[in-house]
Amino acid sequence: MKAKKIIFDTDIGWDCDDAGALALIHSLCNKGEAELLAVTATYYHRYVAGCIDAINRFYGRIVPVGVNYARRDTFVEAEHPENTYVGYAKPICEEFPNGYKDGKAEDSIRLMRKILANQADNSVTIVATGTQTCLAQLLKSEADDISELSGAELIKKKVERTVVMGGRFKDTWPMPIIEGGVGELIAEYNIKGDIEGARTVCDNWPGELVFASYEIGNYCITLKNVKYDEKDPNPVAYAYKLFPWRALGRESWDLTAALYGIRPDYGYYYLHEFGKVNVSDEGITTWEKSDKFRQSYLLPRKDYSFIENDIEAIIESELPI
Repeated sequence: MKAKKIIFDTDIGWDCDDAGALALIHSLCNKGEAELLAVTATYYHRYVAGCIDAINRFYGRIVPVGVNYARRDTFVEAEHPENTYVGYAKPICEEFPNGYKDGKAEDSIRLMRKILANQADNSVTIVATGTQTCLAQLLKSEADDISELSGAELIKKKVERTVVMGGRFKDTWPMPIIEGGVGELIAEYNIKGDIEGARTVCDNWPGELVFASYEIGNYCITLKNVKYDEKDPNPVAYAYKLFPWRALGRESWDLTAALYGIRPDYGYYYLHEFGKVNVSDEGITTWEKSDKFRQSYLLPRKDYSFIENDIEAIIESELPI
């Protein structure tokens, strides 16, 4: 089996499932099923590149890292009341070895263009587990010193498939989903967090675009037995330890996207019919029939417990945590 060449685009640093997805990718790299080309952050703050690099180095890889300077997040750098959770990017960056202690990394879009320009045609899988900010900016990027191709042309030529963790598809899952006791989830966060970016991607993406929706990951609880050992520190376990809503495991929104991106032919999921995904002004996602687009979303095939066990076996067989 040929290893999937992966660009991982992530909003890592707050919810622990991004760290879990990166661990899953590294574990599948260890098995020869994937090659991690780059990790790009959908936003910038001074700790995010160090957090990413710390996890990469923990798995024994030096991988190019990008940050999106056009979308700055100062939340984790601000002053907050004691005991208020502000993410794990800062403690991981500060406490684990990494090459970005100063917070400076390459721009995410420039890094994506560079990676794509240097790969064979139709060979790259993009796994995106944050807002579609970087994808939209990549799509709109123009020819430059890296490549004479526009972003849209690079995507069309170089990308085999793009898997996005995002969306809430009520036509398939009409039942109400109550999120955190605060009300019904109508628009999923990664879409709602940058509605314009998500709409730009859905309206213009020149290739296969598959959504691992909120529903797919919401009922799949993984890394239930994560324990952080101060004598043998693991940054991924640390991210799960710090996340206050983890309880016994965490929903696997980002892990399921990464799993499908690397193992699309393993029979974990069905694909909804290809067509067009639309994004409303409120961030609500709907699917419509279209011959002009190749967009779909995952549907359950294997039991959630089967996928949970597979994800945990992949990660824990490579690195017990």
